[in-house]
Amino acid sequence: MRFGDRMKETTIKEAQELVRRFVEERNWQTPPEDILIHMVEEQGEVARNILAMKNYGGQHVKKSDNNMDEELADMLYLLLKLANETKVDLDDALLRKLEKNAKRFPVEKK
Repeated sequence: MRFGDRMKETTIKEAQELVRRFVEERNWQTPPEDILIHMVEEQGEVARNILAMKNYGGQHVKKSDNNMDEELADMLYLLLKLANETKVDLDDALLRKLEKNAKRFPVEKK
């Protein structure tokens, strides 16, 4: 399976299906708690990138050494994998959550 051009305009539902097939083809199904632990690890890598970008603690990092895109992609992959393992339709869940938050936090009129 080639992914390159396919992901340019992929919906959340399609991405979730791509991850499901990717995992299934490799027999990489794992329990949700293991996926969560891996997500926390990846979140730490994102945090390290952000801190380096802000020169936190005097870290001098060249822009070419920052792999934020890869780390965020890891987190997205794991989120989609976790949604699959827990039978959550993320597309539907996100739309419902946005509707709920829109009612809870309406745009202020000026």
